[in-house]
Amino acid sequence: MNTLITALIALLFLTSCGKNCDSEIASDQLKFADSIEINNKTYYLYTLTMGWNDKAVYFQLYNKQPTLNDCRKIDIKPIYEIVYDDYPESRYIKKMTLQPDNPEKLNIIYTPNKSEGIANVYDVKFTR
Repeated sequence: MNTLITALIALLFLTSCGKNCDSEIASDQLKFADSIEINNKTYYLYTLTMGWNDKAVYFQLYNKQPTLNDCRKIDIKPIYEIVYDDYPESRYIKKMTLQPDNPEKLNIIYTPNKSEGIANVYDVKFTR
């Protein structure tokens, strides 16, 4: 019975986007985190969660606000992307600063101390 339910759910996801979309399963979740203006230019920080079982979270930086099309695909590419590393010894983000002129546009400082950092990756904002 569990196999039948799993197969039906997979079929639902495969056919949910319609004929104009790829046959990919839409499992990615894009979530707005913050925006900041520097030198009259606005930058947008998003988290992208990918995967079914082993979720990977990426910080994505855009120089204009992305949108999702009918197939839940992002309409533009980020100008910078970095994976969020949830290591036991440094799992909380203490600071995230934008460095728009650097190749590494997001400077992330981690801390092992929960009281010094942000425990939930989806609550991260730019340090101002």
